[in-house]
Amino acid sequence: GANLISFPALPTNASVENIFAGCNGVIGEGVGAVNMDGSWIGSLTEVAQDDGYWVKVEEAVTLAHADADPVSYDESGYAPVVYNNHLGNNLISYPFTTAQTVGAALADAASNVYAVASEGVAAMWSEDAGQWVGSLTAFEGGNGYWLVAKNDFSFSFNRLCTRHN
Repeated sequence: GANLISFPALPTNASVENIFAGCNGVIGEGVGAVNMDGSWIGSLTEVAQDDGYWVKVEEAVTLAHADADPVSYDESGYAPVVYNNHLGNNLISYPFTTAQTVGAALADAASNVYAVASEGVAAMWSEDAGQWVGSLTAFEGGNGYWLVAKNDFSFSFNRLCTRHN
């Protein structure tokens, strides 16, 4: 079936062929690719650290890449990944392996978010309750998310810890 995923770590070769070996197809926000007899065809050619993906499989598949590096920082290794969101639905990743509550993960950016949904779960900010309500209680590593933005805005997920060299 279809699985909504993201990658908290990626190998150097982030091509669709390498990342989604054994899968039938993959859809990102505004892009997609289908596996036609071992050849990938479509507008999605490479996996991005800030995107979520719907992955279609006919049977259980494990996507494992031993040479993967964490993606919670940009290419310099020091700045956090920036998510540039537009008004409406944005298909995004979650860059950490450790879960965080929706409020803690979004921090100050939460004021720009109407709702967040993942595979079978969702949360929405309730002004009346003064909190996030719904079945989605935390962002979790490996899951993709639909973030519904109230306006165009950029943010980085709240860091869980500080990186040391």
